[in-house]
Amino acid sequence: MCFSASASFTASAVLMPLGLYSTHVAQKTGKRDYIPLALVPFFFGVQQFVEGLEWTAIDQGGVEPLSTLAGLGFLFFAYCFWMIWIPWSAWSISRSTDSKGLQQRLRWVAIVATVLGIAFYLPILFNPPALQPAVHSNGRLLYDVSNLHSIIHNFVNTEPVGELAYWGFIVLPLIALSDKAVKLFGVLIFVSIFLTWLTYSATFNSVWCFYCAVLSIYVIWIVNRPALRAASGR
Repeated sequence: MCFSASASFTASAVLMPLGLYSTHVAQKTGKRDYIPLALVPFFFGVQQFVEGLEWTAIDQGGVEPLSTLAGLGFLFFAYCFWMIWIPWSAWSISRSTDSKGLQQRLRWVAIVATVLGIAFYLPILFNPPALQPAVHSNGRLLYDVSNLHSIIHNFVNTEPVGELAYWGFIVLPLIALSDKAVKLFGVLIFVSIFLTWLTYSATFNSVWCFYCAVLSIYVIWIVNRPALRAASGR
């Protein structure tokens, strides 16, 4: 979480069990296609735990290699994991809710997102010294990668078109689904992107992931709502 180590570890302690619970509910109700989405709170909990480690390293004067490893771990989620996991989660849900045509399109979107997500993250993974975690003047964590010389990474991370492409791969697959609850989740993520860009653009990665971590609690309702239970016959 973008506020402090204790806040990050607390968020992790809450989100990880909730994610496991939502996954259990998805399995119990026979909605296995929703399991990838149900795991979202759990993985946000893992990400918040990693950011808690980053705060700990910075609070103790930039302890190495903890600071670098935690930064790489956090950016793995921010740069790569979510760009891959969310499109595949949308495709998984579409198998039980949408047409074959949409399923096919979402699968291709997920494949392209996977390639781009990996290409976006690898430059920083292979050049850890380019990552300089620090506390910004606004009191939020800044994962400074301004010294990273990578065309693909810099395009996605700094160019408006590249940023829109990244956000599009996360938001649009959810909005494309016919499940209105999942569609609303996509809309809420878009709102969180806009609010973060408007208020904390300098520390976007940390603040936006915090907003999304909070929003991920909504996933529990998605997999546990009465309509979904009724559809499963339970």
